[in-house]
Amino acid sequence: MKKILIIGNSLSAWSVANAFINKKVNITIIGYKYKTFGAQQLSPNGFKALKELTENNEVKKIVHEIIKFQINSYNNNKTKNLKNFYFNEFDLKYFSVSREMLINFLIKNVKRNIQISEINKSCVGFIQRKPGKFEVLMDNNEYITADIIIGCDGVNGITRKYVCGTTKIDKKQVFRGVSDDKKQLLLKQKTLELNFSNYGHFVSYPFINNNKTYINYVFIPNRRFQDSNEILGKLKSISKFSTIEWNKGYFYFFEDEIQTIHRNNILLFGDAGFSFEPHLAQVGNKIIEDANYLKFLVENTNSYDEIFEDFSINTCEKKRKLKSISNIVGMSFGISTLTKLRNNIVSNFSDQLICNFFKKIWYD
Repeated sequence: MKKILIIGNSLSAWSVANAFINKKVNITIIGYKYKTFGAQQLSPNGFKALKELTENNEVKKIVHEIIKFQINSYNNNKTKNLKNFYFNEFDLKYFSVSREMLINFLIKNVKRNIQISEINKSCVGFIQRKPGKFEVLMDNNEYITADIIIGCDGVNGITRKYVCGTTKIDKKQVFRGVSDDKKQLLLKQKTLELNFSNYGHFVSYPFINNNKTYINYVFIPNRRFQDSNEILGKLKSISKFSTIEWNKGYFYFFEDEIQTIHRNNILLFGDAGFSFEPHLAQVGNKIIEDANYLKFLVENTNSYDEIFEDFSINTCEKKRKLKSISNIVGMSFGISTLTKLRNNIVSNFSDQLICNFFKKIWYD
């Protein structure tokens, strides 16, 4: 029986663990648990992949349907609606999902199907003493042996450094917040909202966590304010978003071209393998979609060398395209000049054009 170590304890780790629910394997997840925060969008490709990955229709109970996409311009404390798009008019199923409930759903599903061990420690290194066998060093100086390692420890993780060496990583500020404001909940019931402002762009949408409804907010400063220490003060000056308690964080993505995401029975997964800007709301969706594709390969291919090679080639090719599109979208969202031209162009987008764009992201 193959002994698989998954390095990390996140959405990526529990998604990839579900890829083995129909196989006889020994899986150990290594990593400190941390409290999840907020929600993510679940587009049609992600929702379909989640059902197939888990083989569990109960997923419908943890998602919240989004039917409207609203784009606004917000300046001088005034909102101007630029465009409304309705997903259901094109038979598109779009959802939001609490990160906490999503990860718990994945954990329960994998534990219902296979034996899995958890080690609440950090992995600090590993060595390969002979072909196909690794020894993983823990932060308490203990070693654990493994046949296969799947790295879900992010862009700065040790698995990434082992497989790819030193890579150039870009870092950008992002601010997140959650609100249960009843007035806003009534206004945004099933609405995904994008607001352009002088300081950057805001994305907000409702989600359900443990039977209570909240609104998830994300703010990404434009280039002018990306490194500003005054941006939190700017956020508080915008009346529409002034009551939100913003939490500062970062998103990371690779600037250099990825050549491979596997080496010597070590596979990089999630952000450790390929990270790009979040402007298409596809980072989490692609993690789930990739796990479902890995599940297909695991169940239909005998050699892990072939599995990892096929996975590397196909997922990297898709994400290179998404990375380019996401970069362009991010630049258009974050422009601080020619905003009237951008707003005018957005206002004149046809519904069919928006639908075709979404389908290209979700299905191509």
